[in-house]
Amino acid sequence: MSELPANDTGAFSCLVTGFPGQEPEILRLRNTNRRTPETLAYLTWRYRATADAPPPCVYWLLDPQGQRVGMAAAIFRPYRVNGTRVQTAVIGDISVDARLRGQGLGQILLRSMTAHLQQQFPRHPALVIPTESARKTLATVGWQTGGALVPLVYVLDPAHYVKRWLHSETLAKRVARCVRGAERLWVRRHVPRNGTLQLSDTMEDALLRFAQRLPASPGVVRDLGPEFLQWRYAQHPRTRFTFATFKRLGQVRGFLVFEATSMEGTCSIYDLVGETADDLRAMLALFVLRSLATPGLATLRILLDEQHPGRAQLRRLGFIARAADAVFQVRDVAAPQAAWHITQGDKDI
Repeated sequence: MSELPANDTGAFSCLVTGFPGQEPEILRLRNTNRRTPETLAYLTWRYRATADAPPPCVYWLLDPQGQRVGMAAAIFRPYRVNGTRVQTAVIGDISVDARLRGQGLGQILLRSMTAHLQQQFPRHPALVIPTESARKTLATVGWQTGGALVPLVYVLDPAHYVKRWLHSETLAKRVARCVRGAERLWVRRHVPRNGTLQLSDTMEDALLRFAQRLPASPGVVRDLGPEFLQWRYAQHPRTRFTFATFKRLGQVRGFLVFEATSMEGTCSIYDLVGETADDLRAMLALFVLRSLATPGLATLRILLDEQHPGRAQLRRLGFIARAADAVFQVRDVAAPQAAWHITQGDKDI
C-alpha cells in the first residue's frame, strides 16, 4: 500500500494497493455506482493473474476524511506484440462516487494511475475499453485512441425487418423463407467438402493443443493460449460459453467461442481463430449454416476493431457492419506503431 501524488490543490489524495484484502471495498464501490451488482466469486475470478504477470494494482481516490470514494484497477493479461508475449495492463472497474461526479476527481485518479504505471511498469503496454466519460478523462492524461469497436451482424431471420415494410406478417414470413434459402446457397459455396464443425460445452484437448501452437500474427493480439482460454471461458463464474472446433480431415484448423443467450434471439461470438483466412471463412460458413437451422435464433453478432483481419471474411459471408459500439484506448510503449486487434473477448478481463 503506498500513497500516490494526486496532482491537485485540494484535499483529495490517491492510494495504490494490491487486490488481496481489498475485496469488500471494491465490491462496495463498484456495486454502489453500477446498475448491475457483482459477487465475490466474480471478483475473485476477474482479478486472478497468471504466474508470470505482475500482481493487480488497485488505485483508490480518497476524500479529505480518508474515505475511499473512487477506484480503478490494472490487471495484467498476456498479449502478443508481433508474436512476443508481453504482459499488458488491462484497465477496468473505473468508478467515482456518483455524488462527487462532475468535479474533475476522475482526472485526479486516472492521472495518478497513469503516472504509477509509467513509473513502475515502463515496458508494459496498457489497454482500456472505457465509458464515454472515462474516455474523455483518459485522453486528457495522455491515452491514445487505438480504434473503434464495430459490431458485425448476420441476419438469420429477416421477417422482423421486412414486416415493417410489408405490413403483413404472412407475407414477411414468405419473403424471409426466400431470403434464408438464398443465404444458405451463398454460404454453402464457402463450405469445404472435408470440413466439419463440432460444438461442445468444454474445450477438447485437440482445441487446446491447437491454441498452444497458434502461429504468430502481426500487431497486438490477446494471447489465446490454453491457460487464458480455460480462465476466460471455461471457468467464467456466471456465463456459459460454447466452443466450436473446426477441423479439416480430422485436424483442428480453427475455433470460435460464443454465447447464445446474451440477448434474446442473438448469438454473440466472443473469439474466433483460423489457421488461414480460408480456414476462418470455412469455419464461419459452417457456423452460419448451423445457426440458420437453429429455431428462434434471429441474428449472429461479433464485435471487432476496425482493422481486424477477420472482418474481410465476415463481410464476404454477408455480415453487415453497424455503427461503432465503443472505442479502445492504449498506452502503447512496446510497439507504438503496431495495430491492436480487439474482440468481445477483450472486454471485462
